[in-house]
Amino acid sequence: MRRIFSLGMALALCGMLLAGSASAQIGFGVKAGLNIVGLNDLEAINSLDQLESESKTGLVGGGYIKLPFGPLKIQIEGLYSLKGAKGSSLGTKPWETKLTYIEIPVLLKYEIPTPMLKPFLYGGASVALLQKAEMRNERVDSEWYNIKDGMKTTDYGLVVGAGVELFGFTLEGRYTHGLADTVEDESDNPLVNAAKNKTYSVMVGFDFF
Repeated sequence: MRRIFSLGMALALCGMLLAGSASAQIGFGVKAGLNIVGLNDLEAINSLDQLESESKTGLVGGGYIKLPFGPLKIQIEGLYSLKGAKGSSLGTKPWETKLTYIEIPVLLKYEIPTPMLKPFLYGGASVALLQKAEMRNERVDSEWYNIKDGMKTTDYGLVVGAGVELFGFTLEGRYTHGLADTVEDESDNPLVNAAKNKTYSVMVGFDFF
C-alpha cells in the first residue's frame, strides 16, 4: 500500500513540475481492462527439456496525467498490472505463474484532431515494479507458493499502442515488449531459467482532457 501511495505522489509531483513549463491545462484520466500475457525467450533449467508456454489473462487498470509537448502530449501512467504465464514441460505436469506489478509507462502520444471520433497513437517505455510473484506446479501440488525471491524486482520494456476517443470515453489496445529477464540469475525456480514478459492489453477509460 505504501508503494502505491508513493507512486501516486510521484506522479502528482511529476505533473506539477511539468505543469510549471506548460501553458495549457494538465489532462488526466482513468482506464481499466485486460492483459493477455505470455513469455518471450523462455529457457528451461534442463537444456534437454522443452517448455511450452501459453498466454493467460489478468486485470490491468489505473490512472494517468498528460501534458502538452508541441503537437504531441506526454502521458505518464500508473497501472496495477497482473501478468504471468502457464504451460507445460516435457516430463512434468502443467505449471502457472502469477506476477503482480505496479507499472509506470511514459508515452509520447499523438491525438489526431478530428471533429468527433478522435484516433490516437502512442509509443514509449515502461518500468514495472514487482509486488508479488507466485507459482504452482501440479507435479508438486496444486497450491500457490511464493517465488518472489527468485524474480527480479524491476522489469522494463517498450510500449506501442493506438485507440479512439469519443466524448471523453476511450478504447485502446497496446503491446508491451519486455526487455528484461524476469528471473534472477541464481533463482531456485524448479523449471524456468530465463523468461521475458510480452503483454497485449485492451483497455477502456475516460479522458478528462
